[in-house]
Amino acid sequence: MPKVGSYVHEIVSGTDVAIDNAFGLGKQSDISSGSSFSGFLEGVIVRFKSIAGGATKVTVKICHNTNGTGVVIPDTEAEIAFEVGSAVEGAIAIKIDFAHVHTDGTFSLFYKTDAGTATVDQLELYWSE
Repeated sequence: MPKVGSYVHEIVSGTDVAIDNAFGLGKQSDISSGSSFSGFLEGVIVRFKSIAGGATKVTVKICHNTNGTGVVIPDTEAEIAFEVGSAVEGAIAIKIDFAHVHTDGTFSLFYKTDAGTATVDQLELYWSE
C-alpha cells in the first residue's frame, strides 16, 4: 500500500555557537539527517541563551558544507522574539518551503546578528517527506 500523507522530522543541535554581525567559519551549527536527504525543508527555530549589544535580528544561511559553500537557502533575516520577562533570551523562527535532494544529509546553518552578539544554544530544523 502506498504511503499516504507526509511525515515531519526534526533534527536538533544543542551545541553553543557564539555569533556576531558577520558570517564566519565557526559561527554555524552543523547537523545531519544521518543519510542521504530527499525531502522538503520546512522551517528552522534558533534559540538564544544570551543576546547583547542591541541585537534585534538574526540572518541565517543554510549551506551543504562547513566552509560555507553549496548554499541551499540564501540569507534569510528574522526578528528576535525575546522570551517573556527577558531581555537576553529569545528565538527566531523561519518558514522554508523548499524541495531538496542531496547525496548526504549534512547541512551547516551560518548565523549573523544585525548588531551586537548572541549565543545560539539550540537549533531545530524541520523537514518532511
